[in-house]
Amino acid sequence: MARIRPATQPTLIDDPTTGYRHRYCRRCGRELTSPASRLAGYGADCDPARRPPAPAEHHVDQDTLPGT
Repeated sequence: MARIRPATQPTLIDDPTTGYRHRYCRRCGRELTSPASRLAGYGADCDPARRPPAPAEHHVDQDTLPGT
């Protein structure tokens, strides 16, 4: 007899009726312990929303090389 599962499953975080479910970081693979990290799927060091943006590109004036 096949069990029918719902199409979407809720995220389980310290639910006493279902038990603790281990979640791991999508980038580094370490176990996530913080509830906010568990919801996001990333650890504090790997979360792309918390990483600073890349610095703006700037051009440096350079003298031409002699003989070219």
